[in-house]
Amino acid sequence: MDRRTFMQVTGAGAAATALITQTGCLKYFEKGTAQEAAPTVVPTTCEVCPNKCSVLAVAEGGVVHKLNPNAESPRSRGMLCARGNAAIKQVYDPDRIKQPLIRAGARGEGKWRAVSWDEAWDYAAKKLSEIKSKYGPEGTLWSSTEGFQEVFFKNLGLALGSPNIVRHPTLCLASVNLAYSATFGTVPAFDMENADYVIMSGANRFEAIIIPDTMDLIGSVMLKKAKLVYLDPRFTVTAAKADHWYPIRPGTDLAFILAMINVIVGEGRYDKDFVATYTTGFDKLSDHVRQYTPDWAEKETEIAARDIVRTAREFADAAPRAVYYAGRRSSWYTNDFQMRRAQAILNAIVGNWDREGGMVPNAKISMGEYLFLPWDDPKAGRVDEIDKNFPLSAKGDGAYLKLRENVLSGQPYPVKGWMVYKQDPMNALPEQAKTIKMLEQMDFVGVIDFQMSDTAWYADVVFPESHYLERTDPMEMMPGIWPAVVYRQQVVKPIHDTKPNLEIIQGLAKRLNVSDYFDYTMKDWVEAQAKDVPVENAFDYLQKHGVVTTGGFPKYGTTLKPDHRFITKSGKIELFSDRLQESGYDPLPVYKPPVEPQPGQFRVVLGRRAYYTHANNTNNPWLHEFAPENHLWINPDPAQRMGIQTGDLLEVSSKVGTVRIKARVTDEIRPDCVFMLHGFGKRSQWQKLAYDNGASDAQILETAWDQVSGNAAFHETFVNIRKV
Repeated sequence: MDRRTFMQVTGAGAAATALITQTGCLKYFEKGTAQEAAPTVVPTTCEVCPNKCSVLAVAEGGVVHKLNPNAESPRSRGMLCARGNAAIKQVYDPDRIKQPLIRAGARGEGKWRAVSWDEAWDYAAKKLSEIKSKYGPEGTLWSSTEGFQEVFFKNLGLALGSPNIVRHPTLCLASVNLAYSATFGTVPAFDMENADYVIMSGANRFEAIIIPDTMDLIGSVMLKKAKLVYLDPRFTVTAAKADHWYPIRPGTDLAFILAMINVIVGEGRYDKDFVATYTTGFDKLSDHVRQYTPDWAEKETEIAARDIVRTAREFADAAPRAVYYAGRRSSWYTNDFQMRRAQAILNAIVGNWDREGGMVPNAKISMGEYLFLPWDDPKAGRVDEIDKNFPLSAKGDGAYLKLRENVLSGQPYPVKGWMVYKQDPMNALPEQAKTIKMLEQMDFVGVIDFQMSDTAWYADVVFPESHYLERTDPMEMMPGIWPAVVYRQQVVKPIHDTKPNLEIIQGLAKRLNVSDYFDYTMKDWVEAQAKDVPVENAFDYLQKHGVVTTGGFPKYGTTLKPDHRFITKSGKIELFSDRLQESGYDPLPVYKPPVEPQPGQFRVVLGRRAYYTHANNTNNPWLHEFAPENHLWINPDPAQRMGIQTGDLLEVSSKVGTVRIKARVTDEIRPDCVFMLHGFGKRSQWQKLAYDNGASDAQILETAWDQVSGNAAFHETFVNIRKV
């Protein structure tokens, strides 16, 4: 069934049966379970990407029939994107993991035997217990990404005594979060709806959808005619909608920002009252940026000095309704933290903090908490030695790439067990060969997922999690300009022998003798959360509506009081940071020229599209129609010299790997760069549409990280290309 047919199937009864039949799902149900019945509408929360949009799921006869947006959510703006709609296909995907599996051949060979839950739990617990006995609890590693049930997975690792909980931020937001926190003491939201002037570096918001920012940007730019300036080596949909697109030389965004600060400070266009009242270190900043002139920046960025000057003046004149948008994505270069710091400083000096159309501290709605039995703190230090290597980074998230380096070297101690939840390190981490080596040296690998990811393909045991439409999760408070409490509740019963993550964790906890820490039900957890939600009968309300919001938002100016103390060392917005200096880092952003490719080489740049989130959507048939495979974007000038035409098969090689991929010759990328879409070239044969289709960027990207946050730097790889 294709997406067009799916959208036409909107009736009840016979249409629902047609849906089951056409999607090949009738075999999952006993006769009579899809009888005509009045459709039910269940409010829930999407899980396909980090946006967590509110959804109204329509079910008929025990089958999810349609997903509609929930207009009550102030965050998702009554929208549901292609990814969210395609979640139905995940439920009824014949390639789903349908029961627990234990490996029956060599790692990566793809031989499995279906087992009972008891056998899978017994097997995993035995292996984890053996590792704990031999190496201590620190011999186990617990990897996960954000999700409403992630808390239970992390807690099992902690209850077992492992310090090695590693999450997604150092593959994503760590440098942004740390830079803005170091400046403002918190990470703000951006009031895109009311901004009059927006600058973006590589945040391809019209394609890489983030709700509500994307919808608000569409409103401000397309309807209210706010000015948009966009910097990116690639001509994206966002570039097409911008007033000015600058194909900036990769790795020089910091130079552009420092030159803007030079102009704004030198010409006295900063907000003098705001700077004097709420910031510290302005005099040092003023001295520091004198060297970073627009003429100097022109040579670095390949953006004309006059354009830099004009942009700086327009930005300052539009303030406080002007923002240099931080975006949401991984680091690009090893100086990513300082580039984000410069963004934060630029925003601060024009006084856009806590003002309409500027940056706003994230608001929250109160929510209760289930109090469970506490455990002792881990006795061993983290294997990534984060206190020594990245002392300012979030200790609970870890530093993924440094962690992998230490695990591979066996220092400071061996790690031999790896549990993974809702994550695919094989595709999320660069230099895939190292990840495979790390998997192969483990005594045990366990994965919890609803589909056979590449990491699951290399595991010893796979626990199938029920899809989000088949389970109930904890409530979640979504902070922002328009905060909300959202609830994910079961829409239909699981159609396979799958379980929610909490039940999977409880099965393991029982066998690992830590079940006392998980002695509760999902209902216990959710009812405790609902107690402090500021609405009458909150639990019942969330069951009926799926989302809780309160009045009075957005709020502006709550921190704009002379006696307000920011959560920084000085209590003010820190342009110059003593904390950074004391930790051995530059207290003000210092520019260092990027490494240039050798003659004939190209820098790999990454990006996202609206219908794929990371690597987990490329096997969805409805989304697959939009992009059946990925291609290597290459500029016509080098392509002509190399005799390359669109459709030609290319061999792309870096220091760490080689892939083959078809060419797309296009003016939409700089001559010194190439681009490929993420999530293809899978190794898992159970992902039939993405398996051996196109190329995996993880195979050629080299290991590099931001020096302050430890965030993976994904734009530091150079490749050679030849026509096959």
